[in-house]
Amino acid sequence: MTIDKFEFYHGAVLTKLINFGEKLSIQTFPSESNATFTINGNIGIYIKYSAKRMTPWVFTFKKIHQVELKAISELHKETFLVMVCGSDGITCVNYKRLKKLLDDNFDLAEWVKAHRYRREQYQLSGSDGELNYKIPKKNFPEEILSAVKKHSI
Repeated sequence: MTIDKFEFYHGAVLTKLINFGEKLSIQTFPSESNATFTINGNIGIYIKYSAKRMTPWVFTFKKIHQVELKAISELHKETFLVMVCGSDGITCVNYKRLKKLLDDNFDLAEWVKAHRYRREQYQLSGSDGELNYKIPKKNFPEEILSAVKKHSI
């Protein structure tokens, strides 16, 4: 049995979440992209990856991906886009911040770009805007685990 490339990248995200010391329940969320998971029944994550070795890392969003993300956000208390930037690291933004990068007018294809110089934080921009602040490397998995604690059942 071969291992698909996306399985490597998804595995990196899930391993980081599991090994951070929190007790988590992770389920696949039925979707066309096979990139969506539910954590502890109320936090959604959507994983994108770029196999590119160096900055910038560009993540393409087809209209169907954005529709799926919106639907996931409506079914969970909080939803995050998790971006694997090659072997450099993983960063994430919640759905509300993602809307600053990709608005609610879903084009056929749009993009989000993560850029990071050595020893610096991630700068995110997208088809429809950019964040006016940088994201620390440690925000993943801390931001997601913070949301898990906040929304514990």
